Amino acid sequence: MWFLFIVGLLCGYFMIAWTPTVEPFVFEVFLTDIIFDPMKTFFALVSFFIGFISNAILIRAATWHTLQAWRKEPTNRKEQFLSYSVLLTFFILAMIDVKKTTIFFLFSLIYGMMSMSVYKEREN
Repeated sequence: MWFLFIVGLLCGYFMIAWTPTVEPFVFEVFLTDIIFDPMKTFFALVSFFIGFISNAILIRAATWHTLQAWRKEPTNRKEQFLSYSVLLTFFILAMIDVKKTTIFFLFSLIYGMMSMSVYKEREN
């Protein structure tokens, strides 16, 4: 779990750092920045993908542990605490760039919730 926390935080930071920032947002300028720096764009996309997958796993685990606690089932407290560390990741990243962190969080949340049924079947 610590590994997922660190990977999610680092990949989120690199995604924010390597994605071009255009203020005010003009699509043509954004697209030009992406086209003329393909390596940075590629690394930003890879960081985004790895980061949102690792954060989605933590969100899924946090949701699962919350449901278990709600039903008064025994849970692994250390794993439960570590899965809630995903909130710290998004708080830290939001201090850097709120818009990109919001997109990163939404992708992680949606994918984490989509994979809940698979996780539940595996746990049972």
